[in-house]
Amino acid sequence: MGILVNIHPSMGAPIAAALRSMAPGETVWEHRDQAVAGEVEAMLAWSLKPGVLGSYPNLKLLFAPSAGVDKLLVPDLPGGLPVVRTVDPQQHVEIAQYVLGTALRHTRELELFAEQQRAGQWLRRPVRAAAQCRVGILGLGEVGRFVARAMQAVGYPVAGWSRSARELPGIAVHSGPQGLRDMLARTDILVCALPLTPETRDLLDRRTLSLLPRGAYFINVGRGEQVVEDDLLTLLDEGHLAGAALDVLREEPPSPDNRAWRHPKVFGTPHIAAQASAQTIAGQCLASLNRLRAGQEALNAVDLSRGY
Repeated sequence: MGILVNIHPSMGAPIAAALRSMAPGETVWEHRDQAVAGEVEAMLAWSLKPGVLGSYPNLKLLFAPSAGVDKLLVPDLPGGLPVVRTVDPQQHVEIAQYVLGTALRHTRELELFAEQQRAGQWLRRPVRAAAQCRVGILGLGEVGRFVARAMQAVGYPVAGWSRSARELPGIAVHSGPQGLRDMLARTDILVCALPLTPETRDLLDRRTLSLLPRGAYFINVGRGEQVVEDDLLTLLDEGHLAGAALDVLREEPPSPDNRAWRHPKVFGTPHIAAQASAQTIAGQCLASLNRLRAGQEALNAVDLSRGY
């Protein structure tokens, strides 16, 4: 019996190596065509297509090398199969660094100064104070709350939105549909840190993004499927939005002609805002698999009714 790393080799190979290093007695397959289907006990996968899991009758664990599992929740997911996510203790720190870095890149006009340098121009510009850039954060879980504190620490005024009402010191918290509209209308930098659920899929379309003031900036560290990309690009083309930093896209990796990836007003990164190490992923996968073998519950199992 063994573990199938059903992930693109660029990411899967280090995880497979870590599994072999931590558990030399385990059989680890790196490709589906190499695995003995009836002997696969655990599968690591970033995403799945319907019809894949039925080939593995003895599968005990479906493990995501990330905090999000939305791309694993296929319609034919076997009932009772534990779906487990990676919990990276540094995830909230790394995502906050990414959000803060891209927000500062925008508000301090660093790309403009890079262009001036390339042109040999020495030109100063007035500094836009952080206090004049209102930040709105969609999603106030652990990541969203940490991002909010990081933004506050360097002078940005911060508001947030969550599905249900809550109180957070120093943050104006909105909830519900009207709360979303109210926050967007007062937001100069919008940060999406939401999990992907049926309620958040396509949440950010032309209607909602148009509620942002003209010249607003958008940062997405949630999921690509939460944004209607054609609507976002239209608002960028029309000048309603000044730009966007997208760490996630609907199509990953993007096709060569993907406009969202190639748009001049988009700063795009390949889903790197936070990256759990291969050792963290491998260790947590092995821990959950060994617990299941011993008749115990897996660690960090996902509530399938909520999707996270």
